[in-house]
Amino acid sequence: MAAWFGDFSAAGSFFPSSLSMEDYIPMDFLSSGTGPTKLSKQLNELLMELVETSKSMGLEDSETTLLPLDATQLAPLFTVSNVGIFVSVFFHSLHWHLPVVHFPTFDPGNVSNPLLLSTFLTGATYSNSLDEAVLLLRLLDVAEEYIFRRVTALSTQSAQSTQDPTSQLNTIQLIQAALIIEMLQFGQERVETRRRIRIIRHPSLVSLMRCLGIFNLKRSKAPTASEGDDSLWRSLLAEEVCIRLASWVFLADGFLTLCFKNRPTISIFELDCSFPWKTELWEAENASTFSRMAKGYETELPLPSVREAVRLLLESPDSGPVPSRISLSAEHLLIMIYALNSLAFMARVDFFGSVPLEKISHAAKNWKQIWDWTSSNNKQKLLLGYPKHAEELWLLLTATLDIVSQRKSLPYLDTNSAATDDLGKLKEFIEWCTLYMKTPKASGKG
Repeated sequence: MAAWFGDFSAAGSFFPSSLSMEDYIPMDFLSSGTGPTKLSKQLNELLMELVETSKSMGLEDSETTLLPLDATQLAPLFTVSNVGIFVSVFFHSLHWHLPVVHFPTFDPGNVSNPLLLSTFLTGATYSNSLDEAVLLLRLLDVAEEYIFRRVTALSTQSAQSTQDPTSQLNTIQLIQAALIIEMLQFGQERVETRRRIRIIRHPSLVSLMRCLGIFNLKRSKAPTASEGDDSLWRSLLAEEVCIRLASWVFLADGFLTLCFKNRPTISIFELDCSFPWKTELWEAENASTFSRMAKGYETELPLPSVREAVRLLLESPDSGPVPSRISLSAEHLLIMIYALNSLAFMARVDFFGSVPLEKISHAAKNWKQIWDWTSSNNKQKLLLGYPKHAEELWLLLTATLDIVSQRKSLPYLDTNSAATDDLGKLKEFIEWCTLYMKTPKASGKG
């Protein structure tokens, strides 16, 4: 079993490496829709808002006192031409690990300032063309503050919960921006930033989504109902964006638990929303293409909610054959294995663990059988982004459960071990597991 670990790095799964500007495929986002003049005005407005935010921040709390951002510093960066470049880089980098923005309908000049800022800065971060590295780090902190001030303000408005979240475009785009900037900041490998995201920002984002009822959102219609109608397709897309946000915020929550021993903020049992569409449906370029692809799924059984799917994994008495008409994707199985990892964490740290470890171990075996079945039926599909690491997460869970059955305590996962912001601790634990599983006791020979 130890040989399976390889070079697995949970952080590396979420954070792709930087792109050379020669590596990405240019996308002309400005060839249609909003003209450069309107976009230029929006960039200028955003620039000034960031300058004002930086002035109001308590920068004296940083390790070194920094002066507020200046408009003259940002002007060369915030240009229309850079929007085309950096947004393109976004869709070739973090997008595959965090697919919560719909590429075919994305128009930089017709999105909110927070969403434009987050996609723009992601592209700037993953581009090797930007020389102002120090400025960018400061700008990311200011952008985080700019976005999460709005998240915090909205989460305190109780009236939000009475409205349909799919109709609140600006709010949904704010949540998209917050999740993107949250994960982007985690990739900067600054301990104080990770701690701020883990303790303050992420819980604030989850709170807003709870207020909106996003974790309980069900589809109003099946994908086959679109029949090539553009307005209906866009209505279905609005629901799908919310469902994807619920799913990937849950994955981000599981990431914090797995990598930093952070107590889960979201319980799998409150994730009563639908599963996200498969990638090919999500990436459909227009209503007619979507409708044509959706017809290929007419014979499949409807999937249960995320919560129900995990409950079935836990409650199934024996692993058996997967019904051929139930079509689970790698993304669906990724969500489920993260749910099992979170349950295992809670079973160890909670005096009243809600799910016994033996039941989680059995569910992990069920999950692996489904993964193998799904993989054998989709050998021609190349997994992109985070889902390709789902089997490694299963392996880590299985190894941990195996070791727990033989020992009373574990390094890294001991109940008296506090959360950390040092990713190296997880790496040390994986290395420890690898060595332990090679011992005679672990292999049953001792």
